[in-house]
Amino acid sequence: MTGQRAAAEPYATRFETEVTSIDGRRVWLERSHFFGASAGQPADRGTVSDIEVTDVELVDGEQVHVLAAEPSFSVGHRVLCSVDWSFRMYCMRAHTASHVLLGVADRSLEGASYAGLEIGPETVRVDLETTATVDDERLLELDEAVNRVVWESRPVSWDDEPVSAVRERDAVVFDDHADDAAVEKGRVRTVSIEDEKDRQRTGRFTATTGSPEPWDARACGGTHVRNTREIGPVTILGASSPGEDVTRIELAVGPAAIERRTAEKRAAFAAMETTDAALEDVPDDLEGP
Repeated sequence: MTGQRAAAEPYATRFETEVTSIDGRRVWLERSHFFGASAGQPADRGTVSDIEVTDVELVDGEQVHVLAAEPSFSVGHRVLCSVDWSFRMYCMRAHTASHVLLGVADRSLEGASYAGLEIGPETVRVDLETTATVDDERLLELDEAVNRVVWESRPVSWDDEPVSAVRERDAVVFDDHADDAAVEKGRVRTVSIEDEKDRQRTGRFTATTGSPEPWDARACGGTHVRNTREIGPVTILGASSPGEDVTRIELAVGPAAIERRTAEKRAAFAAMETTDAALEDVPDDLEGP
């Protein structure tokens, strides 16, 4: 298996395992379903034997669980572990939403390529290397396209393949920005979003065969949902330029996205009342004669 067990089995959140090593509040487990922070995705939250997990570090491919207090259990003991499902699912939704955005950007922004990701508690930042100008109109186009992919309920799958085979597939994004945790012993973990037209035609999708080629596929070691509809509401918040030829697009998923949409509707209603115009006529009225 390439990558972390949490990425391969993202819906597994309760498990029992043996403690293999302890160093103060740092604990190693024989088997772990906790996600160790990597490539812009934060660590899982949860408990090990009812003790809060404050961090999960990824060290030499192993998860190191940092506890809120020194454990009462010892090496060799079996412990019951629980991953915080709410936060895990948020990260799954957010990470998959970033892949949808990247797939849309590949099709609409000239020369766009992935340059970084940061999943925060309220917002998700996706960095793109592109020479395209991302103005308000382009952001609206990206927002609409992302939400259409969510609405289309496209299956999402993940698998690991030989690096040599992946490099031969033009449809798979595997470059210098690929997550190091996605590559192990000559194999690479890929995450694919199905092409809507192929799904309608065949009714199925097989990531490992590459036929038909997916709508988006890229090397990634993060956790993801099984279908784009599980992402839920997505709202693109804005864009900035943290560096030369780099555009940072910020988006929100879930409750934060709903709150932003509510704020935007309030602003739209206020503009309609002020201008005494229908929604579609507000921009022209605000511009004036």
